[in-house]
Amino acid sequence: MVFKGRPSRGCENCRKLHTKCDETRPECSRCVRTKRRCGGYRDEVDLIFRNTDAKPKGKTRKSGTKSRSSKCLSPAAGSDSSHDLTRLPTGKESHFLLRGIGTPSKDDLPLCFFYQTTLESLTNADRARYLHLQLPTLFSRSEAESALHLAVQAISLAVWARSRPNDRSASQLSRTRYSQALAAMNAAIRDPAKVKCDETLYAVLLLSGYETITFDPEALYAWGTHIDGAASLLRNRGRDNFSTPFACNMFLFIRRNAIQSHLQISKPIDPIFDGSAEKLSLYENVEDRLLSKAMRIPALQSLANIILSQPGYAVDFSVAFELIRAAETLDVELADWARQIPRKWAYTTTTLMRYHPSAESSSSGFVPDLIHQYPDFYAARVWNLYRVYRLIIQSILLRVSSFVSLHHTEHEQDYIRIEKINRAIVDDVCASVPFLLGYALTDLKLHPPSQHLQNENCLWPQNLMKASSSGPAGKFSLIWPLYVACSVPSAPETQRNWIRAQLKWIAGTGEAHAHHVMDAESQTLFGGPERFRFDCV
Repeated sequence: MVFKGRPSRGCENCRKLHTKCDETRPECSRCVRTKRRCGGYRDEVDLIFRNTDAKPKGKTRKSGTKSRSSKCLSPAAGSDSSHDLTRLPTGKESHFLLRGIGTPSKDDLPLCFFYQTTLESLTNADRARYLHLQLPTLFSRSEAESALHLAVQAISLAVWARSRPNDRSASQLSRTRYSQALAAMNAAIRDPAKVKCDETLYAVLLLSGYETITFDPEALYAWGTHIDGAASLLRNRGRDNFSTPFACNMFLFIRRNAIQSHLQISKPIDPIFDGSAEKLSLYENVEDRLLSKAMRIPALQSLANIILSQPGYAVDFSVAFELIRAAETLDVELADWARQIPRKWAYTTTTLMRYHPSAESSSSGFVPDLIHQYPDFYAARVWNLYRVYRLIIQSILLRVSSFVSLHHTEHEQDYIRIEKINRAIVDDVCASVPFLLGYALTDLKLHPPSQHLQNENCLWPQNLMKASSSGPAGKFSLIWPLYVACSVPSAPETQRNWIRAQLKWIAGTGEAHAHHVMDAESQTLFGGPERFRFDCV
């Protein structure tokens, strides 16, 4: 495959007629208006990468065209699960081609490794995959000293170094490129033209990704700072945020991160994300419809903190009751999202055969009653985001209702209802753990928990069997929901201990974020800011 520019993204009919397509999905407006059956759109990969036969390759060699290193990536058919890019074959079996011919140089290997491994970890439904597929085009047209070019090198070297701990030179060069990218970014945001271009905004996303991958304890606030910076760039871009499908997808991606960031500090998100629903409706997926509701939570958190920080005599209780109604309404909307989710996003549930210790037993181990099987990691991550959102809403209701009940009528029934919801949600988070760690539901059913697993020193399912498959994506996405779930006061102590043990196990596999939260209480449920903001997906 070789890079062949930017072919039409239009539907099949519009491409054949050579007419402009508005790319409306599932059917473009022209096809609807002319009552034609819309032939649909090409796969995003095909829009950038095309198969080549021997004839054009021969012409390229004959013309003496030389490859230009580090200007454009193109994945070839097939993939090497070992990712050993030091022994890339040539010809049709090449995994990466730069400018259409030749294998990558030693300096290009980290770049190729980052592109391919990231692409393989993302499902088609995940917006991050769509944005990642645009990287070759953006990189090919960026200048060598631009923020984008340097940010790509920084994150590529960081991923390369993480897979090769002994390669200290890659880690050091990654930090150098990151510092250079920051300097280039500072120059770009002072340029009236560059501050609004796609490449600059994309570079900020790469820099935030770099912080997630490297996670420097001495720079805990860097990820949140980059997300705030991305929101600032969106304000500068104005209408350009919605000028192309690519711009709209970047906007939605940043919105997701902004919501995560502001949930962790209990402050309303930037107003730039309000009032854009109509412009973005064509590009929203199932996760986005969840996020369009969840973006109201930080404002509720902030208002709850304002109310609870005042003495009782100074509180306007009409505002408090209005907050309770708004939180209850949003909670219903989130529950409706879960009930109306498409079937392909649904998960199956299996009840585990439990071992019940005798009355004389003093064991304090924990094993979930239920385990979930999801369509893929991406669906599981979105479901856990939904659960965290609902836990935060329950915490708002519980705190404000308790405050109001001190001065008005008791809310015993509300308390019972909230705690029941909390328990069910925490159980669901625990039920997602085996899948996200790479365990197959069928294997777990064949090996039900036995008596020895009731020992508190035995961690289920890790001490029972090896995972069928594992990867950093599943483990990393568990950190935030486990961190919040184990901070729910009404969760049984044995369950909270199991959750913390899972966080410690994840930390032991090299996930630094888990190391920093495994013994801490999530302040998100208590109205305070987290010690640092971090990505969760």
